[in-house]
Amino acid sequence: MKKIYCAAALSLGMLLSGCDNEFLDTNPKDGIGSNQMWNTEEDAKLGVVAIYNSVRTKLAFNMYGINDCLTPQAWCVNGTGTTFDEYRFYKLCINTATANESIFKEKWTTLYKGIARANDAIAHLPGMNIDEKTKNTLLAEAKFCRALFYFDLLSFFSGHDQRDPGVPLYTEPTNYEDAYLPRSKPAQVRAQIIKDLKEAIPDLPFTSSEAGRANSAAAQMLLGKVYLYSEQWEKAAGAFGAVVAQNEREQKYELYPDYYLLFQLDGEDNKEGIFIVPNLDIQDYGSFMMMIYGSRSSFAQGGNVCVPTPYLVDSYRKTDGSEFRWSDIPAAADQNAFWNSQTEVEKAFKDRDPRLEASVIRPWAFFEGAYNSTKKSSTYQYYPASYTGKKEYMAFATNNNVQTYAWRKFVNTGNQCPIRRNAPIDIPVMRYADLLLLFAEAKNEAEGPVDSVYWAINKVRQRPSVEMPPLSGLGKTEMRQAIRDERMWELAGEGHSFNDYRRWYKYDSSYDITTKLNYKITGFNTSIYISDRVFTERNWQFAIPQAETDMNRYLTQYPGWEN
Repeated sequence: MKKIYCAAALSLGMLLSGCDNEFLDTNPKDGIGSNQMWNTEEDAKLGVVAIYNSVRTKLAFNMYGINDCLTPQAWCVNGTGTTFDEYRFYKLCINTATANESIFKEKWTTLYKGIARANDAIAHLPGMNIDEKTKNTLLAEAKFCRALFYFDLLSFFSGHDQRDPGVPLYTEPTNYEDAYLPRSKPAQVRAQIIKDLKEAIPDLPFTSSEAGRANSAAAQMLLGKVYLYSEQWEKAAGAFGAVVAQNEREQKYELYPDYYLLFQLDGEDNKEGIFIVPNLDIQDYGSFMMMIYGSRSSFAQGGNVCVPTPYLVDSYRKTDGSEFRWSDIPAAADQNAFWNSQTEVEKAFKDRDPRLEASVIRPWAFFEGAYNSTKKSSTYQYYPASYTGKKEYMAFATNNNVQTYAWRKFVNTGNQCPIRRNAPIDIPVMRYADLLLLFAEAKNEAEGPVDSVYWAINKVRQRPSVEMPPLSGLGKTEMRQAIRDERMWELAGEGHSFNDYRRWYKYDSSYDITTKLNYKITGFNTSIYISDRVFTERNWQFAIPQAETDMNRYLTQYPGWEN
């Protein structure tokens, strides 16, 4: 199914190659927005595929997981002197970024380019003389994508609260000379998102016929997130619950039994993905996650741009549900001796939540490396750099010469990725476990820990390959924290935590996330200092690209990002 979608996307290569970067250029060189484009059913299908091209662009959704570097759960390496945008997240981590950073421009431009293409489709499709059902489905897909783009714009460049500044709202094809609008209030943008989703849902199938296409479950889930982010708990619970209820009847989505394989090529085309970014091992149609997460001493070596922190690793509970504490590990008092002892390290990490080993490569853990220049893959074992015993083992990746954990999640093994920046692993933007936890959160906020809340969170905890003990006997506040913890463990490295932390901080005055964000980053040896994370209020929003505020005098910058 993925290949069908990607083949269609590749057929747009000649069309899309001529696109420039002008903001909201709806008369692009590729001709997608011209009247001549919207004549045949094939034109209509290609026009909608062009919208999806913005979904899979690098900093839009294809490397979504790097957003975790903006939270206590992950850290971005010092990329001074590099040209890769993904390295430049480091500047956000230490609060030295400016509005001129290309990471802001690429995300802003990509999302608005997608909106422009969606606006063209929404304007032209109703008048086309093509099969009515096909027309309605394509129109619904365009509205879903526009809603998704605006939701992401609010999330990163504004906020969903009425106190936040909002983003410019475009709903019609717009000529370049007319493209300058001020920010619209979040409530206005939110109303448009809700309108698009409610109009799209009836004409979308519950599951996608091709991987990466819109469906009503994804649209309903996004609708629930709109309500959740604006603290409309009952409406959010209703939207999420509608998907859960329909799925209980039809059994279209399910938790994939093997949590590790869920993020590997061998687990592809599973029934947990509700909306994904499909990837192929083809130039410009693969995932960047191998590049930013991977650590391989081989031909397809990853860059270790993003690494998990001890904060995340230490948070995973024991298999009996109790907290893990280093104070319970006597051998860890002598850290140099401890980390050089395979026996002691393995003992310390034994009997932990299985999602830890599935997500993170710890000291002395085995993993299969990507193949090397001789086209042969090898099994490696991570060990502290100070260890000199077995030379065939691979030393731990370092960050500023300090040993760090590495991601296992989303990292290809063997010969699956000959080009490190074009990995074939699909990226889940929405999946069933996320839906269950969002439903549990909204329901708990609306009604407290009722039976359906326990059912949803325990279903995630008791995935066959996880089997953490079920929760019981919690009050509303305790359940709120349990859901937040579960989202951290279940969705680690998937890019959801930044927006989770922000919305919790907004409505929960007891949630002291800024203290957690401003802390010293260390290696897995917690006595070794790497860097200070510097987080201020401005970092809750990305800066509007300086080039956009220079062109558009009506476009106000978020406070703290002014040059």
